[in-house]
Amino acid sequence: GGRRFPPKVIPKQVPQQVQPAEPDSEASGSNNLDPETENKFELELCWCIQQLELNMDSKKLGEKQKRDVQKSLRLLKSSNIPLIQKRQIMRTTFGDYRAKMAQEEKKHSKTTATAKICTPKLNESKSLFLRKHAKNPAEVDEKSKIEINGETHPLKLSELFKQSHVEESFKFNFDTPNTN
Repeated sequence: GGRRFPPKVIPKQVPQQVQPAEPDSEASGSNNLDPETENKFELELCWCIQQLELNMDSKKLGEKQKRDVQKSLRLLKSSNIPLIQKRQIMRTTFGDYRAKMAQEEKKHSKTTATAKICTPKLNESKSLFLRKHAKNPAEVDEKSKIEINGETHPLKLSELFKQSHVEESFKFNFDTPNTN
C-alpha cells in the first residue's frame, strides 16, 4: 500500500503536573484574594468602567476609538475574563489608573469640604415691585371716570360687574314675525 492522507494523529497524554487547572476556578481570578484586596479591585474596576462610559457619551471619539472603548467595556464587565487580564486592560486604557483615582478623590474631597449645608434664611418681607406710570396723573384720572347720562362718575370695578336684577324680558331691536 499507499500512504494515508492525512496522517492519523494520536493524541499524547500530558503528565498530571503539566495539565492546566480547571477554567471554572480561575475564571474570576478573585478566589485567591483577601476580601480587602477584592473590594479595592472592585472599586478600581467600577471607576474604570465609569470613565469608559463617560468617554462613550462624549462626542469627541472617532469610530475606531468608540469600537476600542466598547470592546474594553465589554471585557471589563464580563465575568469570564480573568482578573489579571482586566488589570492589563485597565492599565493599557488609563495608564496609572490608581493615581488618577486618587487625584479625582482629592478634587472631590476639596469640593465637599468647601460646601456647607445651611438652612435658608426666612425673609418675612416679600419683594415689592413698583412701576411708575408713564402718563400724567391727570390723564389717568380722566380715563378712570365713566360717563352715564351726561354725568361723569368715578369708575369702580365693582359697579361694572354688578348684576342687575331687573325683571325685563329680552327684546330684539327688530320686529319678529309671529309664527302663530
